[in-house]
Amino acid sequence: MGTTVGPRAGRDSAHSERITGTSSDEFLPLVEEFDRIHEEGHDSNGELCVYVDGEERVSLRSRGREPDRLQNVRSVSKALLSIITHALHERGVIDIDSPVAEVWPEFAAAGKGSITLATFLSHQAGLIGVDRRLSVDDVLEWDPAVEALAAQRPYWEPGTDHGYHDLTFGWGVGEYLRRATGKTVDELFREEFREPLGVDVRIGIDATDFARVEPFQEAGPAGSGTAADIIHLLGDKSSLLSRSQMNPNLLNAEKSLRYLSAEVPGCNAVSTARSLARVFAATLGPVDGVRFWNAETLQRATRLQRRGTDRVFARERAYSLGFMLPDPNLTQAGVDVASFGHYGQDCALVFAVPEDGLVFAYTSTRLNNRLDQYAPTDERSARLGRTAVESVRRLRRPVEPLTGGRA
Repeated sequence: MGTTVGPRAGRDSAHSERITGTSSDEFLPLVEEFDRIHEEGHDSNGELCVYVDGEERVSLRSRGREPDRLQNVRSVSKALLSIITHALHERGVIDIDSPVAEVWPEFAAAGKGSITLATFLSHQAGLIGVDRRLSVDDVLEWDPAVEALAAQRPYWEPGTDHGYHDLTFGWGVGEYLRRATGKTVDELFREEFREPLGVDVRIGIDATDFARVEPFQEAGPAGSGTAADIIHLLGDKSSLLSRSQMNPNLLNAEKSLRYLSAEVPGCNAVSTARSLARVFAATLGPVDGVRFWNAETLQRATRLQRRGTDRVFARERAYSLGFMLPDPNLTQAGVDVASFGHYGQDCALVFAVPEDGLVFAYTSTRLNNRLDQYAPTDERSARLGRTAVESVRRLRRPVEPLTGGRA
């Protein structure tokens, strides 16, 4: 890598008292943007990594954050689960187009016998929550939560509309994979991610790993402004958003070993940004000889399934099979950039841009104000993602031939 970043960076290097790491020269604008975000007070404990064509080009951290520190990446967990799901489908282990109930017979209750895993992956199953009141213990013990999901009647006709499946995404896809493979989600993470790629990505950690987890830091500088409409919906127990995110409310449990040692595949994976980038890079092409998907799987997994007003958030969302696509609210690198990825609420973003061979991953434990975590946009990751794509495209832009003058 071409440039060393940090307070002791030498000649021809990027100087900063706030960040450290390395970057290839074409990404110096990204280094500067990461530093600027720290200077403005929007981050103080973040990590940023970029891969291009299967090779790491950027690895940056806030000064003082050690490279082996893990953090909860919240809903980025869904994307990791989806990568495994498509890899298993490609190998013929599962069939995402067959009814879930073929593997999980209890799921057929309440008119759900025809719902396929593909319907679930695209947030179209109508199962954004459950009517049964659940406790934190129910979620951490697994069986009570998945039994409630199996008994639940969809909130709309499956396949006719979309709405964000938060906890239920992890329960539905996770239980399907458990039954189809006989393995827990973290066993699949070990076999698919940690062993072949040597990455730090886990669901259900032990006490040793817990000692490496960076806790979230609440109430940093305000972001894009309090989203009053979202806060109102959260307080309305009859709303789909409340049913999705507040049954139960897991925020107070997030920092505990008990929570992070359980398997909650929709939202409690822990990772580093470097590991997220490395995993996503292996969906585009080989990374040290490891590739998760072939070209056909890549195309199918990332193809648009639904776009429009999300019934849970009442905002525009776009979903492929297990991934978020750019929308005007959660733009990734921009609505004009053909990317796929996933946000972790207020703490993480990972996306890939297949046409550029680029993967971007950003994590931070510095949260915005608790109310602002539902703001329509995520300015930090949007600025960084946009700069990353601009940097790689500037490098690859063909040199314009000179015109005019004498030949």
